[in-house]
Amino acid sequence: MLKMSTPLPPQKPQTLLNTITQVVQTLHAKVNFSRLILKPNAKVPELIVHQADTNKAEVYPLLGDRYVVGRSSRTCDIVVRNPLVSTIHVSVVRDPKRMGLFSGRTGFMIQDEDSTNGLYWGRRRIKVLPLRHGDSFTLGPPELASVSRVEYRNPPPWYLQTLRYGFYGICGLTAAVGIVVLFESQKFEVDPLPKTVTGPVIIHAADGRPLREANTIAHLEADQLSDFGPYLPKAVVASEDARFYWHLGIDPFGTLRALLTNVRDGEIREGGSTLSQQLARSLYRDYVGTEDSAGRKFREAVVALKLEAVYGKNKLLKTYLNRVYLGINLYGFEDAAKFYFNKSAKDLNLSEAATLVGILPAPNSFNPIQNYQLAVRIAIG
Repeated sequence: MLKMSTPLPPQKPQTLLNTITQVVQTLHAKVNFSRLILKPNAKVPELIVHQADTNKAEVYPLLGDRYVVGRSSRTCDIVVRNPLVSTIHVSVVRDPKRMGLFSGRTGFMIQDEDSTNGLYWGRRRIKVLPLRHGDSFTLGPPELASVSRVEYRNPPPWYLQTLRYGFYGICGLTAAVGIVVLFESQKFEVDPLPKTVTGPVIIHAADGRPLREANTIAHLEADQLSDFGPYLPKAVVASEDARFYWHLGIDPFGTLRALLTNVRDGEIREGGSTLSQQLARSLYRDYVGTEDSAGRKFREAVVALKLEAVYGKNKLLKTYLNRVYLGINLYGFEDAAKFYFNKSAKDLNLSEAATLVGILPAPNSFNPIQNYQLAVRIAIG
């Protein structure tokens, strides 16, 4: 006995459009944001949609790799109910090439999916935009009153923000100081160097007799750095500015050390001046000034920077050795060597060179004429 089978319901003809729709729906499963519950301290990228006609903002955490934004609730992960928004307006895709340097997280990019009203970043219509924290864009021309605005939030870690703002602060401070230094440096010329050595100053008593006989040694200057012998240049650098050939006129380590020492002791015990700064103070006394103030130190630094920009290290060191004040109207180590040891600076031995270098911190107090025993103690350390 034959049994009759129940006839199947009629099937709709499978068209190419239906096939493509099924494939797309299969490949792209919609994200149900209502089921995404984040941990209290979780920090993930977010897309925030602001509707023009309401104050309500929808927040969408971006945990996946691709999101579709548009008006259609069937095909879009993030639905924006606005007639200006196309059925599929834009897509938000994770970009594996944009790895954060410190955070280790990848970023996102937004792409216009051939929408009718376009994707705007400011007033510029764009096709693709790599997203950065704080970026804001509109799903249509920004001039329209009812346009929807979308914001991307992905703040970097606190340590990265600290580094970033610290870098910006340093750059801004450096630029400001550079502008001030450039302005100040126009107030004087360093080429050629000024002549600072003049005749001796003689002070007379009431009866006309000089209080101190002036030395009769004519001022001499060496033409080459090698004319000061093997000991003097090295001794001066070692004593006054050990990082002379390293810095650009200002020694930040020496300045910081002097600042800490003065703050600790409650008085000015160290100056932190480089050889270039000492030379600036000697050559440009009228501009730099003689008062013990921060303004003088700043002007001294400005001159030192300009000297370093125009002249080489050996030229500056040679000028310093030729012009530095060494007490009792003596300028330069050639004059001092003639006066104290009756010989040229290039013929000084190590102990004689050390004796003259020991005068530098206080030329009127440490020279052998004023205080022989103190000068000897300083020379031998």
